[in-house]
Amino acid sequence: MGLTLEFQYEDFYASIRAGRQLFHLKLVDQKDPSIAFVEKGDHFRFYREPDDAAATADALKRNGVRLVKDVHETRWGTTEFAIKDDQGHTVYVGAGGRSPGGG
Repeated sequence: MGLTLEFQYEDFYASIRAGRQLFHLKLVDQKDPSIAFVEKGDHFRFYREPDDAAATADALKRNGVRLVKDVHETRWGTTEFAIKDDQGHTVYVGAGGRSPGGG
């Protein structure tokens, strides 16, 4: 997905880089209670916008990542797909058009 590890602190805190943006991640021992809400409502936890969503999906599949929603065109003009991380969080990847939040 074009993400790189920026830093890691011990075994519970890290930062990943996506271009000029940094995302800080912290490991917790309990399952996030909002995962069921997100899944039931077909929401997402994180939205990433690469230059080419289809090429990103192909690269992920070649590396054994299973897509939970295959590459598709949306009514708002993006090409998207979705995966789940190992904790159950839904991650959407889309390119082109307007982002789902409008704009």
